[in-house]
Amino acid sequence: MTLFLSNPVKPIAKFLIVLTPLFSAAAFAVEETSAITQKALPHTNADQMIKMVLGLLFVLMLIFLLAFLFKKYIGSSFIANNSLKTIAGVAVGQKERVVLVQVGERQVLVGVSPGQVSMLYALEKGEEVTVAKEMGKSAFADKLKQSLTRLEKK
Repeated sequence: MTLFLSNPVKPIAKFLIVLTPLFSAAAFAVEETSAITQKALPHTNADQMIKMVLGLLFVLMLIFLLAFLFKKYIGSSFIANNSLKTIAGVAVGQKERVVLVQVGERQVLVGVSPGQVSMLYALEKGEEVTVAKEMGKSAFADKLKQSLTRLEKK
């Protein structure tokens, strides 16, 4: 199971490589059948209709098969999870960060480095932190306004 989760594209690629000879054999069989049919019945509308319907069914089955494989091996990683949110984070080094994460109702302070993620502190129910979205932007916006008003006065 971990083999599929580590690189989900490999099973699909292997599956398509296995099916390639089958597709070419099926195409060759259809050409042989159509050549024999054209000799026996040169212009049959029913024969053309059957080929069209079988071709359409084959393509639809292929689309559903690929959709199933995508959903099974790749699609689960794209599902959004609302129970896990990043509230705030700060860099403490070039590659190290301290991040406040909300997991359901609980907030956890986590240290993140390239090779490791470790829990630093779990906040209790009354210790929850709320961070304003404009907190970082307001200080910068105030300084920008001050510098622009100084430039306009000159």
